[in-house]
Amino acid sequence: MKSFLKSVLLVFTSAVFVFIGVELLLRISKPKGLQYYRDVKLLHAYHPEYGVTLQKKEARFIKHYASLWQGQFTTNSLGIRGTKEADPNSPKLLCLGDSMVMGFGVSDHETFCSLLDGIKIGDKVHQSLNLGVDAYGSLGYAKRLEDILQQIDKPKEVLVFISPNDFAMPEVLRKQGILPDDELDALHENDPTWKRNFKLQFEATRVSYVLQALKLSYEQSILLSQQTKLAFFEELNQIFFQPDRYLWESFFLGQVSPKVCRKKENQTTVVCPEPIPVHEFTCIDKAPNEKDLPPLPDLTKKSYDRLYQLSLEKGFRLHPVFIPVQVEEIYCHLNGKYHPLGNYSLQAKAYWKTKSVHSIDLTDYTPEMCGTKFEEQSEIKLSKIRDFFIPGDGHLTKLGNEWVAKSLKTELGKLK
Repeated sequence: MKSFLKSVLLVFTSAVFVFIGVELLLRISKPKGLQYYRDVKLLHAYHPEYGVTLQKKEARFIKHYASLWQGQFTTNSLGIRGTKEADPNSPKLLCLGDSMVMGFGVSDHETFCSLLDGIKIGDKVHQSLNLGVDAYGSLGYAKRLEDILQQIDKPKEVLVFISPNDFAMPEVLRKQGILPDDELDALHENDPTWKRNFKLQFEATRVSYVLQALKLSYEQSILLSQQTKLAFFEELNQIFFQPDRYLWESFFLGQVSPKVCRKKENQTTVVCPEPIPVHEFTCIDKAPNEKDLPPLPDLTKKSYDRLYQLSLEKGFRLHPVFIPVQVEEIYCHLNGKYHPLGNYSLQAKAYWKTKSVHSIDLTDYTPEMCGTKFEEQSEIKLSKIRDFFIPGDGHLTKLGNEWVAKSLKTELGKLK
């Protein structure tokens, strides 16, 4: 018995030493592939009401693991992105939303919300505050706003940025098990066991680099298994129901020529509007009637109700904002067509119309995305649509944030 206990103790002690050793190794070496996730993790803190918020008084330089972007990320004493504190004497313009609003992709002063600071609405100069936190859905917006409104004075204008991922998800991603934020919140909102487990894993992975790496590996393996499973069943379906196509594509098509790397062309001339890349997606002639679209999910409607009720209680004006952040929407719109990925905005607008709340849609400003002069690496170029978004990431570039800020200044300038 003593021999068995000694063996167990030896194994346990060895495991502890290995764990500590790996933890120290990761902290010292800071592997590029993991350090991005580590820095982002440490920017966040657990919140008992809405799960995740931003750590107060934090300052980190974030560099994307694939070098897609980098920037300074700072929060103030309220856990709001930016270096400025809330001025009790200034009327406030609040930006409410997810990672697009928070500003993944740029430094503090380059976010579109920061660029709106000092804007004059009516005859008042407003201070802008960025309430955005990544991974929030409609419920997160409502809870975040309720929390911050208890800590600041003079909220006058609230811009709530409706994201495509709030309650809608492309079918190809849904098949991989990726659900919109509002569906996930509906599953977990009244589940105390899930909330307890979430808090435990959140705090544990925040403390330990090793545990965070293990969690990331687990999540990645789940996603890869879903993708593999989906690809298998798609191929199986083709074998049984489209055997001629399967045989042709699998055994008779010529070998694809390897891609040849070429120097990126100088963007000194562009054709506007940019032609639709038909090899990537197709457009339809016109948008569907909003009455033919599914109704908003219950949790989404209840969250919008909370936002609307807050505006009545606190006396601020609520402005739902729609930024076309899916390039399919933009290409189609600029060529007089429509892409179904924009259906989410029609659904949300229909709700706000019932409350007599005017929505702000920046789609009409998308022609400015083509042919605008901008500087990149000390070179003057003419912009194309994809210059406004980080490739493979989808967040706004510096140019994209400037475009949003400029468009919003025009819209907000119309307010009395």
